[in-house]
Amino acid sequence: MKYYFLVSFLPDIHRDDKKLKLRLADLLAEKYLFTGKDWAEIEWILLAGDVLQIERLWAGKEVEVEYSLYGMDFWKEQIRSPKDIPDFFEDALNTFVMDGPSPKAVEQLYEAYFTHAIERSASRFLRSYLAFEKDLRNIITAIRARKKGLPPFDHVLGEGDLVDFLGRSTAEDFGLLAEYPWIEELMASWEPLQTEDTIQKILWGTIDEMAAPMHFEFDVVLAYLLKLHILEQNLALSDEGGKEIIRQLEEL
Repeated sequence: MKYYFLVSFLPDIHRDDKKLKLRLADLLAEKYLFTGKDWAEIEWILLAGDVLQIERLWAGKEVEVEYSLYGMDFWKEQIRSPKDIPDFFEDALNTFVMDGPSPKAVEQLYEAYFTHAIERSASRFLRSYLAFEKDLRNIITAIRARKKGLPPFDHVLGEGDLVDFLGRSTAEDFGLLAEYPWIEELMASWEPLQTEDTIQKILWGTIDEMAAPMHFEFDVVLAYLLKLHILEQNLALSDEGGKEIIRQLEEL
């Protein structure tokens, strides 16, 4: 379905914006604008917030993630007594509950989310974006492991050439600089807030690149939602509460 009016209505946004003319919550409140099939794609984006919610609860932060499908109260109950977990989360969350929280357990939750969303999404754009974000998480995990003197092989998840490179390469850039030129900037980022800013810049640039050929297709709306979410996260880091959450999560 084409979204001529909606796409024309959306105000331009830039990563360095300091004020928002439109919030993600405003768009989500207009659910009636979207077909059921298209709204299901938006839910794949929102589901990532549930993994972040579990991660925050594990960190001892009972802070509600603004955009998610299930919400904080649901996950607090599931962590205490798993019974209504979405099927694709079940193994990862049960391991999380039985063996205790760990960075590996969190990454397994993200792996379950990405794998399921990529398999089920009907949007080629969203599948490509989530596959990139999954790869980026593995790259970040490998860099963090190496900085801590840990073997990246024990921390990256999934399969494929990228995972093999990250797990086995002894090169400073894991042999990935030619394909991912931004990896140098990630490796040079030591402060949590600097790393987060670099990640957001990478994701924003990737969305721009992937969405460039599109015009009024629904994928344009998905790209806008993703960028608006990044922008809101960036603005949230300007307060001390947001900065502290980033610092604590980086230490895990």
